[in-house]
Amino acid sequence: MTQKKNQPTNFFALDIGNKQSKLKNSKDSYVFPSSLINQRDVASVFSTSKPDGVIDLSLNGDTQKYYWGAGILNYSQDKIQDSLGFEGRYQRNIYRLLNEFALAFLAKDYIESELTAVSVIAGVPTGDYNQETVDEIKSIFLEKDGQDFKPRRHLVTVDGKEVIVRVVQVLVVPQPIGTFYDVVLNDELKPNSNNVALNRVGIIDVGGGTLLLDQIINANLDRQARLQLPTGADTLYNSVKSLIELELGISPDVHKIEAMVRDGLERGFDNAKFVYKQSANNIFDITELVLGEIDHYTSNVIDKVYGAFKNIAEIDTLLVTGGTSNILNHDMFEKAFAKQAAVVFVDNAEYANVNGFLKYDKYLNSNM
Repeated sequence: MTQKKNQPTNFFALDIGNKQSKLKNSKDSYVFPSSLINQRDVASVFSTSKPDGVIDLSLNGDTQKYYWGAGILNYSQDKIQDSLGFEGRYQRNIYRLLNEFALAFLAKDYIESELTAVSVIAGVPTGDYNQETVDEIKSIFLEKDGQDFKPRRHLVTVDGKEVIVRVVQVLVVPQPIGTFYDVVLNDELKPNSNNVALNRVGIIDVGGGTLLLDQIINANLDRQARLQLPTGADTLYNSVKSLIELELGISPDVHKIEAMVRDGLERGFDNAKFVYKQSANNIFDITELVLGEIDHYTSNVIDKVYGAFKNIAEIDTLLVTGGTSNILNHDMFEKAFAKQAAVVFVDNAEYANVNGFLKYDKYLNSNM
């Protein structure tokens, strides 16, 4: 079979969230903070090498160089450029940079000859899904040509190595599509035998900046049953920050609080332990404080679900997903809906959207 001109040969999936960026290609998946550090802001005569846990990145023709990766959270808040925001987010320079750097980071896993026809799929919250946003995101990866777009070549330096990638296609989709298709399709792009595709499904996506509530019926979004709120996990982190200030009389770093909560839950909710380290000599066990705030946050999410899903008795399954869905008190959440719908906390929830995006993009292209 003759390959069509500009038919994609590689597929990259991006979920650039307010707090976390999830990336996936056919070889691997990655997660980084949705934040950057301009290297000029942390340059020092005492610096002898790149800091641990970061990637060195720069765009072709740009005089600025950046660090990206988990290691940037070791710096103070005033040095970090984050993408948390709601109004005008898709026009911000940091959002564009994160997408460019994500593209290049995924491309570095391939040789140049494999990067001449790449398809990018990106998700946005349902409330942001409109033609203006779609065009803003397409313009990051493709060349504007009148009312249309044409392929564009990107050149980014990643850890001293030039990466060249040519994007020929961009698909922008509502975010819940990701988790839905991750659950519905297996890795061979065949339907799973779980009947989810035929049901009414409520999707609860707990992100860093937003809480997204959507419903899908027969594989179609129900636009009458959705809600987008600026009450993602960052709400919890800031509540913990305020209580630390009140009870301990110190000024905590919200990025340290986020890392503390994530680390504290690694052993499961029943064995959770939360220790805030202000310095080597000032370490505070705040487990009870954090658990109380998690319960409070979970209770608020439950209320929002009932408020948004007036037809809760008609829903077959509630899929709980998102990069920070693990911060919910799972037992409390399941009991709240035990008589209404089956609650499923999605496996590997942090990557569920990008996994589903990639499956969806490949599925569409395989049927063209």
